Amino acid sequence: MFPITEKKIISEILKHEGCADFITDLFHVNLLNNSVKPFTNFNSQLKSFIGISGKSPTEKVSIIDKGLLRKTIVKALKKRAFDSNLPYLHLAYYPKGYHTIVTFRVDCDVSDKESFFHLLKISEKYSFPLTWFLHLAFQESYIHEIDDIRKNGHEVQLHCYDHETYPSYIENKRNILKGKNIMEKEGFKVSGFVSPFGKWNHSLNRVLEEIKVNYSSEFAIGYDDFPFYPLYKNRRSKILQLPIHPICIGSLRKSGFTNHEMMNYFEKIITSKYERQEPIMLYGHPKNEIDNYPDVINFIFTTLKGLPDVWIATYTEYAKWWKKRLSAKYSVSIKGDFLTIKTDNTNPDLQLHIEKQDSLETYVPLLTAKLSMAHLKWTYRKEFTELSIDGIGSMLSDE
Repeated sequence: MFPITEKKIISEILKHEGCADFITDLFHVNLLNNSVKPFTNFNSQLKSFIGISGKSPTEKVSIIDKGLLRKTIVKALKKRAFDSNLPYLHLAYYPKGYHTIVTFRVDCDVSDKESFFHLLKISEKYSFPLTWFLHLAFQESYIHEIDDIRKNGHEVQLHCYDHETYPSYIENKRNILKGKNIMEKEGFKVSGFVSPFGKWNHSLNRVLEEIKVNYSSEFAIGYDDFPFYPLYKNRRSKILQLPIHPICIGSLRKSGFTNHEMMNYFEKIITSKYERQEPIMLYGHPKNEIDNYPDVINFIFTTLKGLPDVWIATYTEYAKWWKKRLSAKYSVSIKGDFLTIKTDNTNPDLQLHIEKQDSLETYVPLLTAKLSMAHLKWTYRKEFTELSIDGIGSMLSDE
């Protein structure tokens, strides 16, 4: 356990960023204020998301946009590096050769056999691996038929037995273990979880730590962001969060979107995230949603498959990659034009991403080397206007 200070919060964010030491050294403790404390706020509320045609979908999500908070800190740190005539250098977010990651999560709420295998058939038409989270009160009767889908690259994990997330540790444990035991009797290894209604609380986290899942995904704690470990009660959770975009076809239906408007909405979200090299993590439900909108789900899969250089992954693959990335150790020094990298890493998928003030960027292997920056292959990066959180930029950029 440790006190969750502002320094610890920012250190945790920069650890996931994978910054070089000379970048983190630019951060000064005496500039801290309470601007980052909301990172430990895990309350949720109903929020509206920017839609189209005057229609805005809603979902109950984290009251704090932790992704925006992280972006604001990183942006301010980049400015400090550039003002010091230094490049901004960090571990690349994705394996070598990939522009971003794409996942599609299936929450099998009340899904019968017909709706389950209907979605499976559509996904396999596109050779699109999905990560399925079972609602065992409804899938227990045909779970033996689900086993084979893993041979085609799909992942199958636990959603719940009864579709509820409780404030009580005892009730959460009863519900989760009941579903877990059914799956394990059928030969499934339960290593991932998503909660009913996307809720998160301390008692739920306690159960997930006890059963030792590798990851979880709840938009009540974070959404539209990179993976992170929640900080709460003076400790860091052991469960990696994989945030998603929290709006699904059902959310749009409730807000009165037509089929065409749904397709326009998802095209906008996918394009925006692809251009910004952010994770494209969508989700949906087979029953009473996807089964009624085959044209929309086909459009989503077609659009995602048409993106160049994307890694279409399952949740376990993404969690394993992120943990491997977090474990990478390296040091960098800069003298004149030369950049010296020291590391024990031999994994060719890991890279360093280097950005310069003049909107140039490049990637280099995370291998021990001495490189002339003038001889690296630089390309122009597109700049985007992003929102920011008041106070954070000034706390990192003011002397």
